[in-house]
Amino acid sequence: MTKKAISLRIDTELLDWLKKTSPDGYQVTIHNILQNYKQDQVEKEMRRIGRAQQIFEQYRAKCFWHMRRDLVVTSENMHLVCAGLRKYGGLEGLRLAAEIETK
Repeated sequence: MTKKAISLRIDTELLDWLKKTSPDGYQVTIHNILQNYKQDQVEKEMRRIGRAQQIFEQYRAKCFWHMRRDLVVTSENMHLVCAGLRKYGGLEGLRLAAEIETK
């Protein structure tokens, strides 16, 4: 994977701590921290999409009768699922929409 040099401002205290505690070098440590954060966010989004797909299938007859039966929920069409829940799902729909909306 290609890497690109960037400039990053970090508090002196934090940089000193990273240099002391990073056996592979502080830049490698920062890279690994950011890589782990990215992976956590991807996994979180996949869980959110999976939950939205589950809700879509469970509430299809009540809230999504007007949509394709075989809809695959994605980040791009998540707003349609939330809108259907808010419009036709009553109080439970509002709660479910809030659960799967992007924070």
